[in-house]
Amino acid sequence: MRQPARQTILLGVIGAGAAFRKLHWPVLQTMRDEIRVIGISNRTQAGAEAAAGMVGSARIYDCYKDMLQDPEVHAILACVPIELSASVLIDAANSGKHTLAEKPIAATPQQAVEVLRACSKTRAVVAIAENFRYRRDLAKAREILDDGKIGDVFAFQMSVVLDLDSETRRVWTERQWRRDAHHAGGFVLDAGIHAVAYLRDLLGDVAELDARVLDRHPIVGGPDSLLMQMKMVSGAAGQFFACYTAKVHRETFLGLTVFGSQGSLHLTPGRLAWTTGGGASETPYRFDAADRGYRAQWRNFCRAVRGEEKIISTPQNAYGDLMVIDAALRSARSGQRMILPNQPVAAAQL
Repeated sequence: MRQPARQTILLGVIGAGAAFRKLHWPVLQTMRDEIRVIGISNRTQAGAEAAAGMVGSARIYDCYKDMLQDPEVHAILACVPIELSASVLIDAANSGKHTLAEKPIAATPQQAVEVLRACSKTRAVVAIAENFRYRRDLAKAREILDDGKIGDVFAFQMSVVLDLDSETRRVWTERQWRRDAHHAGGFVLDAGIHAVAYLRDLLGDVAELDARVLDRHPIVGGPDSLLMQMKMVSGAAGQFFACYTAKVHRETFLGLTVFGSQGSLHLTPGRLAWTTGGGASETPYRFDAADRGYRAQWRNFCRAVRGEEKIISTPQNAYGDLMVIDAALRSARSGQRMILPNQPVAAAQL
């Protein structure tokens, strides 16, 4: 199902909470010639009315399924708690609406397979809103590796250090569904899947891992720190550390060092650099640290709806991200190393 090239895409929003208000709306309001919000469905009437007022004019639906049946709505943005993600995404896919759904694809791999099954049966565009796949620093890092500037990659270190008690994080931690999480993985799944997506897009699939988790935050439910020792399908080995309860002066939303046979690549917020070592100076690239890929994500979605390009953050990609987090949680519970399948979910399962 494609929209005419010059027609504005009319968007319905399911879940008008912080993700919509803080992450998606700042971009959508600059793209009104391409895509325009005309419908809101939210768990509370007050939240729906507030969102409708924010976007200027939008119809409020008491039930999101009514929105899915409205022929005036071309596409859906789903921003719901993780435990509801699969059911809403399946309903949206079955309705034939083009859909962009917040990550993760589902709360469990079993639910994710059901989502993939629904997606395989629709001709509509379905994308998972993993904004890290659209970051400019990821594209540049991949270019550096593909050009062989640091040689063959053999090792890496990735780190994420945040403070859930900081003022900027409270808009996320005050959500009741995060404080009383009904999904396994807590904040490790909620936020950690971003870095996993980035790592897989840059270095390929994970072959095996050994993981440990911590659960220290007194309010946010579920584990809030994750350590993984990883081996990639390529043979590269590395360490992944995400701590969301760190008391630090400056947070690191994503830090990465990749070691190659002829040099190394280093990413910090707003800066990417590579060097050949041996005293050679770094070649730096600067980026806007505040742009984490949301604009490029919406541009890709709109163009995919119009049939101009393919979706970058596909449900299959998101399924692979979830499998890594799930393997880490299983490893932490059992104390054993986990081997990951070296292929997407089999077609027979769909």
